[in-house]
Amino acid sequence: MYLCVLLNIQTLCQSIYCNRDIYIKNNLRNDVNFVNFKRQFNNVGMKLEKPPFIEINIDYLKRVWKGDFDDFLSKADEGYYYWDDLKYKKVTPFEDPVKNWTLIKSYRSSKYENIVLGKYKFNYFLSSYISKNLHDFDSKLLGGLQKNPILSSDRDEFLRNSLLEEAVASSQVEGAATTTKVAREMLKSGRSPRNESEQMIFNNLRAIQYINEFLDIPIDFKLIIELHKRMTANTEAEKYSGNFRTSEVYVTDHLDGEVAHIPPHWEEVELLMQQLCDFINDDQHFIHPIVKASMIHFLIGFIHPFIDGNGRTSRALFYWYLLKKGYVLVKNISISRVILESRTQYDKAFLKTEYDDNDLNYFISYSVKNIKVAFEKLVKYRDRKSEERKQANTISYELLSRGLNKRQADLIGYLYLKDKNTITLNSYAREHQIVRQTASKDINELIKMGLISESKSSKPYSYFLSDSKVIENFIR
Repeated sequence: MYLCVLLNIQTLCQSIYCNRDIYIKNNLRNDVNFVNFKRQFNNVGMKLEKPPFIEINIDYLKRVWKGDFDDFLSKADEGYYYWDDLKYKKVTPFEDPVKNWTLIKSYRSSKYENIVLGKYKFNYFLSSYISKNLHDFDSKLLGGLQKNPILSSDRDEFLRNSLLEEAVASSQVEGAATTTKVAREMLKSGRSPRNESEQMIFNNLRAIQYINEFLDIPIDFKLIIELHKRMTANTEAEKYSGNFRTSEVYVTDHLDGEVAHIPPHWEEVELLMQQLCDFINDDQHFIHPIVKASMIHFLIGFIHPFIDGNGRTSRALFYWYLLKKGYVLVKNISISRVILESRTQYDKAFLKTEYDDNDLNYFISYSVKNIKVAFEKLVKYRDRKSEERKQANTISYELLSRGLNKRQADLIGYLYLKDKNTITLNSYAREHQIVRQTASKDINELIKMGLISESKSSKPYSYFLSDSKVIENFIR
């Protein structure tokens, strides 16, 4: 089931409360258990308090323009305060929380830009905090990685691992029960999936690879539906693929199973998706790619064009849009891993947006923070690899002075970096472009010296470092 899109159903509850059983029976899909749904509906719990209704206060705005509230509004932008956050703040301009909320909403409303899809209007603006983070991301993170890039040998390994990580984590966000270790082993070995969870992960990897095929063309229904088909192949959700939904769907909370979001009526989906595609393809009105990718992510979740698989599809399109706009390094990160590690904040970002008049800044702020965290992990990886390589080079240099040839010294340096590093005879020969006989001679000499050991547990045989202390003692 798509991730918990915790969106507001308060209006619906008020309007149909007296006849809720009749409403549910008449509108619920046949494949959903009515008794369970009724129980959930009767016990709907609001995850956050909905903000009070306010009218824009012109007097407050005049004071905002004079700079009276600069410090407070700067902090409010940085944390992008929601009503629940604001109620308990101690250092505020007014004692009354409603007055403080009126101030914040008047300020935000004066800055809003709108996106309209069908009868739904969404608001956003680039706060100074978001703008600063986007600038820091573009100049410091991306700029730093371009000036001091990951070496090609390390980059290929990290790219493979990142793609696997994203495929695994995106499925785990949706409830895949397979452990990360088992899933990664399946993808690396190429074995067929054994259950639904593994199939979800396998499909995610195929879909992530597929998005590279349409980076240079406008997005349309056909591409989104094909992406969804690849996401859901050979799973329970496959029966819903091939087109947009033609029935109502109810999204439930991933923690307590309660109804969290009733998306737009299925008859609205095609129009909304056409307008979303138009919005995505529109290059005349510039929106920073990270901001726009975040909007696409949210809007797919809001429209919920498919019965199942919307979350995975929305995150794939998030990646696709950033790649399309030239953020090629996004291939080296896993956004879904960061989402998995901050799942509550992810759900609340959806909820706050819906509760607060579709203010997208809650979700944009969350996305900007997440992508920054993901890239910081990439920078740390680069720095760690650089340090490891320096260490390996030092080891190799010392070994050369002890009589080993360059190939042997480099091999020991490589195996010294990680306990799990191994090499086969064929891979060693390919790496150094030598014949098997020469490769065998090099390796046998190292075995006789006690520097490496041979594993015959599987074919082809592999070679590994016996003990790092042996190398250190040998050098001394």
